This record gives sequence, structure tokens and C-alpha cells, in this order.
Amino acid sequence: MLNTNHTICDEKTVNLYNQDYSEKYRHFDDLYVDMPDYNHFVPLLQELTASFKRPIKVLEVGCGTGRYFHALKNTVELTGIDISGPMLKLAETPLKSEEVNIPVINLIEGSVFDYDFGNEKFDFIYSIGVLAEHAPFTKEICDKLFSLLNDDGAIYFTAVDLNDRKNLKRRLAETAYPLLPGKIKEALDKRWVTNYMTHDDLDKMMSESRFDDYNISYYKAEGGGWKGAHLECIANKYDTIARPLFV
Repeated sequence: MLNTNHTICDEKTVNLYNQDYSEKYRHFDDLYVDMPDYNHFVPLLQELTASFKRPIKVLEVGCGTGRYFHALKNTVELTGIDISGPMLKLAETPLKSEEVNIPVINLIEGSVFDYDFGNEKFDFIYSIGVLAEHAPFTKEICDKLFSLLNDDGAIYFTAVDLNDRKNLKRRLAETAYPLLPGKIKEALDKRWVTNYMTHDDLDKMMSESRFDDYNISYYKAEGGGWKGAHLECIANKYDTIARPLFV
């Protein structure tokens, strides 16, 4: 069952990413550059942002220590939002800071679920290792991210693949689920509440969203702190003239 309450997740994240943990995380950034996952995500962000062929405004949801700031191309303004104050402080000197070529960087401490961006709009929004992992990916946040995009904007995010995390015991329990007594089903339902998503969960969410088109791919993480399979989603918001062609 998908979690729809972000509040408890936000509290857990704040407690996890304290000063000590954040410093360890930032130290790991320097090791991360030699790992396969870095060589997957950085070129992808470079390609996506370079594809705009014009100056863009970017929002990173859960920017952490600024691990990917240096990967952004064509970016004249970057807004990074994160719920951890210690992580944001370290983002002031991000990984490969000498390669960060962004005139304006705004760092916001807060939850993307609750923060009021006012009339702010972005051309590209991305989030790696946050949504459908530390925080739920809900219809509400999907709609909010859509509304934060300019026409012709795009979003890229990752989600933990729930099916890849299921052990044999979980799979057997799911097979037997229809035959189990009601009380046991209720207990399992509570235990199985998660931020993680299956491909079908994410596909259904995106198909019912306001995005004009989307693509979901599969990425098997290889070390670097990443474990198991992740889903990657790229979705587009077209301008008001083109949109009727995709309805």
C-alpha cells in the first residue's frame, strides 16, 4: 500500500540527516565520483539540461549537499530545496564546485510538499533518491510539480522499485494473501505501507496525471550507496498550443 502521508517521513528525514550524518554524506560525495552510479546520473542530467538549447531555471527536490549541481547545463538559476539544514549548509560548497557554472543559486530549507513557491516557475525539475524513497510520491506532489513547470518544461525523478525489494517471505505472503483471515490482512496492510512503488504503481500515477507524456525506465543501481533497482521517469509539459495534440 502506498504511503500518502509525508509528515512522518519528513520528520524521519530531518532526524536522519543531522550534522554528523550530513558531514559523512558530503565526504562520500568525493568518493562517489568514481562509482558507476555517478557515471549514470551525471551524464543523464547533462543531456537533459543541454537539450533545452536555451537558458533555463531549474529546481532540485531534495538537493542535499549539491551533489549534482555541477552536472547542470544552460542553467541561469537553480533552486535547491531540502528539509535538512545541515545538508543545505554543505551545499554552499558542493561537489566539484569549481565546475558549477550557475549565476544564481537559491537554497531553501523546507519540505517541497508544504513550501509555497508563489508564482515561481521552472523549466526543469529533478529529484534523485528522494521521491518514492525518503518521501512518498503522491498525486498531490505530482500535481504540484506539474504546476511549477513552465510550458515546454520537463521533470526527471527516480523511485525505488518495490518489487526488487521484496524477499521470498514477502512474495509468499502476497501469494497467500487472498486466503488469509481479515485480521492478518489488516496487519499486513499496515506493515506493507511504503513510499516505494512498483512499475505499475508509477505508470498508473503518471497516466492519471496532468503531464502530456512520460517515459519510465529501469535502472539497476551498482554500489555507491544505491541498492537494488530504481525506476526513472521523465515527463513533459507541453505548451497550450501543442497540448490538445496529446489529449
